[in-house]
Amino acid sequence: MDRTAKETTVEQLRARLSQASFLTLHVFKGLNVADLTSLRRELKPTRTEFEVVKNTLAKRAIQGTACETLVEHFKGPTAMALCSQDAVASARVLIRFAKEHPKLQFKAGLLEGKPFSEQNLTDLSKLPSRKILLSTLLGALKGPANGLVNVLAGVLRKFLGTLQAIEQEKSKLGSE
Repeated sequence: MDRTAKETTVEQLRARLSQASFLTLHVFKGLNVADLTSLRRELKPTRTEFEVVKNTLAKRAIQGTACETLVEHFKGPTAMALCSQDAVASARVLIRFAKEHPKLQFKAGLLEGKPFSEQNLTDLSKLPSRKILLSTLLGALKGPANGLVNVLAGVLRKFLGTLQAIEQEKSKLGSE
């Protein structure tokens, strides 16, 4: 790879790193090409890129970005997973794949610029999907409004029940 190609690779990687809200570094030693291809295929629907980059190029690319704290983890065979959308879905795929292929080992990660551990990654993978979380939030926000409507409707129902009881009383008195 000549110097201009390396510079282009570093700039492209820096751009992707600046857009990524979720980044994990992994040891992939012992995984074959078919396994890595399978992982990339599983990560594709979550819009997560999984790639192997030379450590020297990755170190240059992360300089001046929020990922700079991970520079010490670029030793040995390192692969990175970059995601700018749904970190939960990416974490779920990575954890499931690591259980099936123990040779994929977690090194370090960043979520919204904050470092996290393998336990944090596991906890993140156990969260419900974004759609479920949003629907739960909507239900919680909708609950008090529904309660208010039911209370107000109850007052009207009671008032109508009272009026009907009075009407029935008068109709009984009128028929006697």
